[in-house]
Amino acid sequence: MSAELSRGCVAKCQFCSETTFWRYRGRLANNILDEIEHQYKTLGITSVWFIDSLVNGNLKELHAFAHGIALRKIYIKWMGYSRCDERMDLAYIQDLAASGCDMLSFGVESGSQHVLDLMKKNVKLEHIEQNLFDMTTVGIQAHSNWFVGFPGETEEDFQATLDLCSTARFT
Repeated sequence: MSAELSRGCVAKCQFCSETTFWRYRGRLANNILDEIEHQYKTLGITSVWFIDSLVNGNLKELHAFAHGIALRKIYIKWMGYSRCDERMDLAYIQDLAASGCDMLSFGVESGSQHVLDLMKKNVKLEHIEQNLFDMTTVGIQAHSNWFVGFPGETEEDFQATLDLCSTARFT
């Protein structure tokens, strides 16, 4: 089934119109847990695709959701769109995995800090690398989206992106 934890996005990336259409609004973990528990018990759902622009816009509620899935003994797999975030450390990502998260799709966009800054991604390359590494460590698939030719990107920036894409520690 598809569901939403939130609508909108907390970031204001240079290239994106998401915040033009939606201000960020999130649901409380108990609200979405009740919905999923009902579908799990009555219809036997086994998989949830969160169609939010950003499932981790509110890390506290996402964490509460992950703990609630385990406490309620809801055995599902789930996936969604996310952004890299330094606050998502290994323990946090382990909790996501324990709740059934089996894939997150990240808007990484570039392997160059220069380009990430031009995009106003508000993320450090080292946190991207750590999130992707931790996801691989706990067995969550990390899908990623990339830009090529962003205004101001140099050949060196592009090479940095290729280098990040091919880094062996993510596989």
